[in-house]
Order: sequence, then C-alpha cells, then structure tokens
Amino acid sequence: MVCPCCFTIPSVIVKLLATASALSYGQRFLTKNSNSWVRRISFGITLIISLTLVGIGLFLLVLVNNDDLRSRGFANFCAMQNLKDGGPMNEVRCAILNEADIAGKVLEFGPGPGTNLKCFVNSTSIDEYVGVEPNTYFKEEMMREKEKRGLTFPLDFAPLRGEDYVNVMLESFDAVILTHVLCSVDSVETVLANAERALKPGGKMIIMEHMSAPDGTKLKMFQDMVGPIFNIIGNGCKVLEMKKIVESYLGDRFSVQLEEFEAPLPAFPLLFARPHVKGVATKK
Repeated sequence: MVCPCCFTIPSVIVKLLATASALSYGQRFLTKNSNSWVRRISFGITLIISLTLVGIGLFLLVLVNNDDLRSRGFANFCAMQNLKDGGPMNEVRCAILNEADIAGKVLEFGPGPGTNLKCFVNSTSIDEYVGVEPNTYFKEEMMREKEKRGLTFPLDFAPLRGEDYVNVMLESFDAVILTHVLCSVDSVETVLANAERALKPGGKMIIMEHMSAPDGTKLKMFQDMVGPIFNIIGNGCKVLEMKKIVESYLGDRFSVQLEEFEAPLPAFPLLFARPHVKGVATKK
C-alpha cells in the first residue's frame, strides 16, 4: 500500500516530466514562424512523445510509492518469463548449475518463481532445497514450478531478505546459488557474508549476475541512463561492478573462478543487461 508519510519522487521521474514540458514549450517556440501544416505535424509528434513520457513518469511514480503493487507486478512478469522453456539464456543458466555438480543441501538466495529449478529435472543428488525470497508473491509460483518439473526433494520457502537470513545453522549447506539476485539487494556484502556463513568448507557458491559495462563505453552510458528506471520496475535492481565486488569480498577465503561474458538477451529491452559475470567460488 502507499505510505502517505514517505511519498517520494525519484529524480528520474522529475527528469521525464521536465523533458515532456520542455518538448511542449520548445515545439511552440521553434515552429511559431512555420506554416500551419508544419506546426500541426510537429505538434502531433511532440504531443505523442510528451504524453508517453508523462505516462511513463506517472507509472513509475505509482510503482515507487506502492511496494505491494511493485512486488506483485514484478512477480507476475518473472513468472511469465519463466514459462518459456529452452532459449539461449536458460541454456547458459543450466550449464553453470550442471557444471557445478550441485548435491546435498542447497540454499538459493532470490529464487523468484523457481527459474533455476528447471535445471535440476534429472538430478537425484539434491537432498533439500531452501529458497530465501522476500517477495512472497513468488512462493506459489515456485511451488508450482517444482511440481511441474516433477522434483521430489523437499523445498522450503523462507520469506526473508538475503540480508536477514542469519538464523541458519553454521556451515550447514553444500551449495549456495546466487543468480540475478545480488543486483537487487541492499547490501551485496551482507548477503555474501550470510552465504559464506551457511556454506560448508569445500562447498560451492554458484554465481551469475549482470554487471556494469566498461567505463567510457556507449553501453555504460546507456546503463547509466536506463538504470534508474530499471531500479523501479526491476524491484530494486542496480547496475554494479559485480565481478569486482564479489572477488573483493570473498578474497582468499574462497577459490574464486569468475568470468565475464555477454548474455544472449534480446536487445530490446535488455541490451543494457547483456554484460554478465558467471562462475563458482569454493570455500576453503
């Protein structure tokens, strides 16, 4: 629900509305000496663009001030995407998880609608699976995905933020999965600390995240431009130097093998999210 005491207007929304206003004013100023047809055509084009910007701005304003609506909308979007079996991104996802040879007790931070469960259809080595997910709208979708895939291992849904998953038995999990989740947490280091605490010596941390493009590139400029919008509609997702953050935090306590790659995502609307990092960090 909307919090009347904490109503906020992010700068990206102000910029959208200001741009719409500037376009409207600029059109009248620049075409005041043009013939009527030019004025009519430019007015129509400007009106369409301005109304689109205003519509986007108002949509984002509603989302940013309504946590429940934003969570439910994001869950529905992810659930629809999860219905698409196959595809190059799923192949990349499952290849990483299968190569890690996951077995025993598994902990996943941010499982969403159970996107990774499709990768364990033929696995008989998982004894228990725990999903730590603060968006409770994902719970039903995750359980439905487990049933759809015919998975028999017990699955527990923990409705918590990754930063709050602290009441866990020390070194009790054989594997921790972190795919497309660290971008949206408040503190990457805190979630990594909780993952490290839960992981047994010799256990594996499987990571796949999108990351920022190199500084000075056109893609980095594009990420900086669309990042604030995606932060709202993507349930808090941010574009970070993820490889550097993970390697810096895990340090010499883990054997870290991470590699950058370009994810096979569609140019529209996910061109900015193509830079990725993937790999496995093994606890020493």
